[in-house]
Amino acid sequence: MRDRLKNLFLQAYRDYKNVTLRLLLLSSIGVQSKIYVLLNNYRGKVYHIQSPIDILIPFNKYFIVPYIYWYIYLGFVFFYYAVYDEKKYYKLLAGVNLGMMICFVIYYFYPTYVPRPQVYGDDIFANMVRFIYERDNPYNCFPSIHVLDSVLFAVYINRDETIDVKYKLYSMVISFSIVLSTLYVKQHYFYDAVSAAILAYTMYVVFNYKEIVEFFKKRVLVYIKE
Repeated sequence: MRDRLKNLFLQAYRDYKNVTLRLLLLSSIGVQSKIYVLLNNYRGKVYHIQSPIDILIPFNKYFIVPYIYWYIYLGFVFFYYAVYDEKKYYKLLAGVNLGMMICFVIYYFYPTYVPRPQVYGDDIFANMVRFIYERDNPYNCFPSIHVLDSVLFAVYINRDETIDVKYKLYSMVISFSIVLSTLYVKQHYFYDAVSAAILAYTMYVVFNYKEIVEFFKKRVLVYIKE
């Protein structure tokens, strides 16, 4: 793991001009976030889409750790592809941006609301939950951008033949824990997560359609030969 990280940063240093230019394009996400802020307010009507599953899921302040780790996970994966695979980096960035745009359209026409519990205690976990609650109003919920990005990144890593299986497993565990965190810290409902996962897979198919078709063609040819 240490050697792999060392090689990653060495490669980034050797190609720092191109890597820097690619990473600068992440500002597109920052620009779109301004739209998120504008929409994340009470605008006269909100919908509640609580499911029976949500009633069974208790609030758990400790899940704020994977919830916040989302930022590190996304940043690292973006950096990895900016260094090692320019083509996948642009596809991933485009998928995130288009997915966010679709979420914003839904937020505008179908604003949902997730009520938040009272957070007790003065420990670091309770304080982190309150920190998130204070900076993120409970209206932009369906679909969850947290889940959209986590699942989309996990799919890219899982489908990447150059990445070792153990790192794929790490990514899947991180992604799944982030998805769970959105439910346990009561930032989202179950349907928010499901819709976001569907949107994530849709974004992957949209930007990798040719590769997916070629993959299935090869599988069919192998089946016919057998």
